Amino acid sequence: MRVTHLGSYHAALQRVTGSSEAMATARDQVTSGRRLRRPADDPTGMSRALELRAALRVAQQECRNADDGVMWVNLADARLQNAVEKLQRARELAVRGATFSNADERSGIAAEIAAIRDGLVEIANTHHQGRGLFAGFSSQDAVVATGSGWAYQSDGGAVNRRIGDTELVQVNVTADDVFGFASGRDVFSVLDDFEAALNAGDTAGINNAIGEIDGAMDTILTSLAHLGAAGNRIESAQNTILERTETLQRQLSALEDTDLTEAIMELQLNQTQYEAALAAFAQTSQASLVDFLR
Repeated sequence: MRVTHLGSYHAALQRVTGSSEAMATARDQVTSGRRLRRPADDPTGMSRALELRAALRVAQQECRNADDGVMWVNLADARLQNAVEKLQRARELAVRGATFSNADERSGIAAEIAAIRDGLVEIANTHHQGRGLFAGFSSQDAVVATGSGWAYQSDGGAVNRRIGDTELVQVNVTADDVFGFASGRDVFSVLDDFEAALNAGDTAGINNAIGEIDGAMDTILTSLAHLGAAGNRIESAQNTILERTETLQRQLSALEDTDLTEAIMELQLNQTQYEAALAAFAQTSQASLVDFLR
């Protein structure tokens, strides 16, 4: 078969072009540290990488959800711990008020009880991320004075966070349950009646306040237990999410990242081939018709 000068020239040029492209690809892998840069590099591998990246985004979102859930739980826990401390002080005052009969003493205790009640109202109406911490989905205050007593004015919305494919965890409690409205005897009314009993010198009312304050503390402690359980679930989920994220990142790295030792050897080989192809092309381009007639 006769080979023309033009045919030899084009064949040599194609070898140079192919070697140049292979060398450029190898150089890109070395400099970028990534084996997969475009679908053409490895269609199957790129498809798998996209799947891993999608799974990684889901895990990262679950991690953010868990972190946000921890914020809700920790803030509610801290506020309710403060509420328990206030009620413990109120109980001490109730015991003291039942012991002393001095009007001035009872008046001073009544003033402190009013301050404790106001502090509990402030706790109940804490806001977080634009909504009431203990108000469900509502952005308004959870607890209000009605003139004849106290009322829970928000909804019972459960603030949930997805921390797994099928796992939702409720990260809030509502003032309806926490402060006794759901049971028909809220802690604010208990303290109002206690204050009135102190001012009136009503020993029976003062003694009755001790038991009611104990009941109010038990209700708050029950809510604290729910928050603690939610916190434990989130902590466990965070560990699982972290492990899954690390596994996905390792799989993605193994698929996408360049083996530098191998890539450098490949670059050197491609460079040698390119130089050889370039030399062959130079010889071909210099050949004359007489060279092909020999």
